[in-house]
Amino acid sequence: MPMVEFSAVLDSDAGHAWGVLKKFGEISKWHPSIVESSIEDNQPDGLVGCIRKLTLADGAIVRERLMSMDDLNLTLSYCFEQAPLPLDNYVATVKLVALTGQSKTSIKWSAGFDLQDPNIAEHYQELIRN
Repeated sequence: MPMVEFSAVLDSDAGHAWGVLKKFGEISKWHPSIVESSIEDNQPDGLVGCIRKLTLADGAIVRERLMSMDDLNLTLSYCFEQAPLPLDNYVATVKLVALTGQSKTSIKWSAGFDLQDPNIAEHYQELIRN
């Protein structure tokens, strides 16, 4: 199973960063590749099982289901319900960690998935990183 990981340090304390990240349906407010996002079927944002619909900059539609939301450990996971990629079993996790003595936060995003064509793994690992 291919795995893609990304990590960075945010210039924000963990509480503030989590307050933004946990608004699952509001990802378009901060993610540059997503022009529109909303929670489907009038479900509450952040409710495990809710589905967010994303419109990407190229017009593609992605639907993602929230699988877990952990306020104590500042972690959430989601999976693809629908995506314009030849992937199966896509699951992503985002975790925040406060940096001791600083108003900064480490963020780690990782995703695992199965490719319908295993010969193109590197191509899709790079595509998903962006």
